[in-house]
Amino acid sequence: MDQLQWVIASLGALTLVGIFLRMQGGFGPFNLRIVGITLITTIAALLALRDPAALTAAMGILGAVAGYLFGIKDPSK
Repeated sequence: MDQLQWVIASLGALTLVGIFLRMQGGFGPFNLRIVGITLITTIAALLALRDPAALTAAMGILGAVAGYLFGIKDPSK
C-alpha cells in the first residue's frame, strides 16, 4: 500500500511539473483550473488509499471534477 501511495504521489508531481513547463502566460483562469483539478484529484486518490472508508468520498470528489470538466463551455460560442 505504501508503494502505491508513492506511485500516485509521483504521478501527480510529474503531472504538475509537466503542466508548469507547458504553461504560457502565467496563471490565467484556464491554467488555474488545470492546476487545481490536478491537485484535487491527486490528493483525493491519496486519501482514498490511506483510509478505505474514505473511498466513497474520493469517488464523489472525482465525479464532481469530471462533471465540472464536461460542463465547461467555450466562451466564444
